[in-house]
Amino acid sequence: MQPHARLFSTFSIFVIVGTVTAAAAEIDASKCSTTPKQWQDAFNKGDTSAVAALYGSDAVEVTPAGIRLGPAAVKERLDEGFKEGNKNDLLIVATKCDTEGAVRWSSGSWNQTSPRGPVSGFWTVIEVKDGLGWKMQNLTFNLTPPPQK
Repeated sequence: MQPHARLFSTFSIFVIVGTVTAAAAEIDASKCSTTPKQWQDAFNKGDTSAVAALYGSDAVEVTPAGIRLGPAAVKERLDEGFKEGNKNDLLIVATKCDTEGAVRWSSGSWNQTSPRGPVSGFWTVIEVKDGLGWKMQNLTFNLTPPPQK
């Protein structure tokens, strides 16, 4: 690659990254679902049944530990986490949200205290219209590795 082409490619990447960062900062909160807040509040109360009730019957949850299908599997995962000592201090922040017809999606960050200390990551949820309400169809989240020492 010619030196000028490399410089242009590098510059183009910075322009694209700058544009995405600016767009993410301009969130339209009116498009955001209340589900992340409901999930957070139910979790922090230790009400794993209320969390599971936010999921559709054929929902998929993708986690660092694997894939779970349906609300019962989600409830089981949460119950196990509380038995292991997870704390009730989860904070979920939505940073991007949108709705189109009977589908809405949002993404953001999360953090809480685990038995091993503070943990955090990012998430994306897809919801579908279910009668008068919404049900989570897919939740995917990661666990961000701790900083290198």
